Amino acid sequence: MTGQGAAVHEADPPRLILYSDGYNHPFAQSSEALADIARGAGMAVTVTSDLADALARLRQGRDVLGINALRWSMTQFERYAADRPHWAGSLSDGHLAAMAGHVTSGGGLLAMHTAVICWDNQPGWLELLGGGWNWNRSYHPPLGPITVQPLPAFTAPFEIVDEAYHHLDPAVDCEIMATADAGEGAQPVVWRRRRGSGRIVVDALGHDARSLGAAGHVAILEAMLSWLCEKETAHDA
Repeated sequence: MTGQGAAVHEADPPRLILYSDGYNHPFAQSSEALADIARGAGMAVTVTSDLADALARLRQGRDVLGINALRWSMTQFERYAADRPHWAGSLSDGHLAAMAGHVTSGGGLLAMHTAVICWDNQPGWLELLGGGWNWNRSYHPPLGPITVQPLPAFTAPFEIVDEAYHHLDPAVDCEIMATADAGEGAQPVVWRRRRGSGRIVVDALGHDARSLGAAGHVAILEAMLSWLCEKETAHDA
């Protein structure tokens, strides 16, 4: 029985548990596009609109947790006042601890697009990501054509219709994987970092399914998902 159990464990495909929910974005469509990319990369995918459910489904240290969502305090501008009762959200210390523990024990975390704006009540969230939205500094030009330059160049530069988030200020231990130029200079929009024995990828692109369907963006995500599913070795550490 022990041998059989080990064989089943080894045969398990890597899993993406994707939390998809939030304000003013086509999350159902973008999450399905992301799920299709993950399935094409050999992953089993579960999509849920309940963060607690997503966290409960994780096999700690083994799966990739995906965040494709927009929940934050919505207190910065009064134009959000009418939407706060339904769409405002916060991240509890317990949920943050579950995410951080999942990563440090060997799991993966993929933060997509508006995930860098989420949960401004919880500074530990952006500390885990290694950067993100600062309401005093960050902004984006209107949705439109931008040029994406992968670094290192595992794909050629490509054009995409998306929002280029500016001034996300990734930490010094983040490896920049792609920049985007909307006419105001190259901005880091995809990065990865290690935390404990786990791995984190931030992809600030991906406003909608059109962005996620672009061949160059698919290539980046395939490479990043593959990296997230790798396991640290003593040499890596």
